[in-house]
Amino acid sequence: MQRKPKLRELIVKVKNGEEDAVLEVVHRFIPLVRKYSRRMGYDEACSDLVVWIVSAVHRYEPRTTWGRDELQQYLASKRHN
Repeated sequence: MQRKPKLRELIVKVKNGEEDAVLEVVHRFIPLVRKYSRRMGYDEACSDLVVWIVSAVHRYEPRTTWGRDELQQYLASKRHN
C-alpha cells in the first residue's frame, strides 16, 4: 500500500509546478470547502474557496507564521461583499 504524501510534501510539489499535486491538495480540502461554502451562503462560494486554496498554496511560505488567520480574514471579507 502506497503512503499518502503529507500536505507539506504536496505543497512543495505544487510550488515546483506539479499540477497533479494541486489536484491532490484541493481534493483533501473538499470536505472543508463544502462546509465553509454552506456557511458563506452564496452560489459561487465553493469555487471561490477552491481558487483561494490554490492561490494560498502558491503564496505559502514554510517555517513562518503565514496563514494562521488568512482563512478567517478571507471568509470575513466575503461576508461583507
